[in-house]
Amino acid sequence: MPTVDEINQHLHSQIPMTLQMGILVQRFSNEGVIATAPLQANINHQQSAFGGSIAALGIITGFVAIWGNLQIRTISAELVIQHSETEFSKPGLGDMEARSRALSQSALESFMTTLDCNGTARILVTTDIFSDSKLIASNTGTFVAIEDSH
Repeated sequence: MPTVDEINQHLHSQIPMTLQMGILVQRFSNEGVIATAPLQANINHQQSAFGGSIAALGIITGFVAIWGNLQIRTISAELVIQHSETEFSKPGLGDMEARSRALSQSALESFMTTLDCNGTARILVTTDIFSDSKLIASNTGTFVAIEDSH
């Protein structure tokens, strides 16, 4: 299982904007991810969190949930976001914390089996983003994995 340090190093080197945004994965397990981002690096003209940063934090958190599960299984695949929707409910007035919703074992196994059989697979991940312990947005992303050997 990748450590949070390994995940953060991977994100910051492969997706440089995560470093600029101050995104840090705080926890990873095969069930989900918690990532944070400071308000100061993601502030807008209203002194609240920029909507694009909120959406990006949701996408990155969902990405890590799937990427980490591929790593656990030592599956080499390209992983990309195919579709993303973010619903905003409140302004973010403090630092942000994103929590991916638990991935069901059946959904993960179906995703991995499809990837193994077809060389490509899709999976849906929903992430809730909080600021000052209040839900400010939810992001739902469809991620596509393409196995390197196909």
